[in-house]
Amino acid sequence: MELQHIFLFTAIASSSLIVAQSFRGQTSAPRAAAFIVLIASSIAWLIARSVAGYIAGILWCGLLLLPAIIRHRSGAKHDPFYRTRSPRITISPVVLALILVNVATFLIEILFGGPENPLTLYRLGELDTTSVLHAHQHWRLFTALFLHYGMLHLAFNMFALLVLGPSLERQIGPVAFAVCYLISGLGSSIIVVSLAKLRLLPPLELVGASGCVMGIVGAWGGFLLRNQDAPLARQRLRNVTVIVLMQIAFDLVTPNVSMSAHLGGLVTGFFLGLGLRRQPFRGM
Repeated sequence: MELQHIFLFTAIASSSLIVAQSFRGQTSAPRAAAFIVLIASSIAWLIARSVAGYIAGILWCGLLLLPAIIRHRSGAKHDPFYRTRSPRITISPVVLALILVNVATFLIEILFGGPENPLTLYRLGELDTTSVLHAHQHWRLFTALFLHYGMLHLAFNMFALLVLGPSLERQIGPVAFAVCYLISGLGSSIIVVSLAKLRLLPPLELVGASGCVMGIVGAWGGFLLRNQDAPLARQRLRNVTVIVLMQIAFDLVTPNVSMSAHLGGLVTGFFLGLGLRRQPFRGM
């Protein structure tokens, strides 16, 4: 995974979400800027693929991110209640605990030889399909979920968890959220190993929490389908659809990522989400 692939994914995914949400009455300015970012990013990918991600990132910052920051500061300056009405990223207990565990594991990787050292990752428990199938090292199905190949890989997954996780945790409760995260990750690992056993995939060595994170996306989808009376259910379901489509597109154009692992986590999380119920509100 390279930095420019993350820039490209961020620009396209956020622009697509803005376009999808704008048809619910959002002003046309962000929508027009989002369309420009989408079109320019697509053209850059076709004619200048080696730098397309950086071009998309610059356009995203200039046309969407910076104007949004300026609007936020202007609104907060003129309206004392603006901050309380503005969407913000918050953190929840299980999400915080998972981030801390992943960061701690990353520090262990550094101490034992480096997060980009193949031998270090193998010793600490990467998902090596050959070792699982022939040496019966089934513990790798679990340990690989907390290992990451470099700081960029860790930051991308933890940011996605921070954005997607807290809202679902508040809706379904911390225990159910933790179960969805871990079982989705295990489902992702099992599906990859099963496909390798059937020789539908070559032998693989995988690390990362992306299967767990995609499981959270899938759980959101299943939960919203079952609880369509939940606040903003339809809007959030559209957002989940856009995220899934963008992730598939990202996997198709990005080397060294496993679409099978992502889809495995997504499908596992979706079926878990179908069985979830909203946490009852507890007032003071």
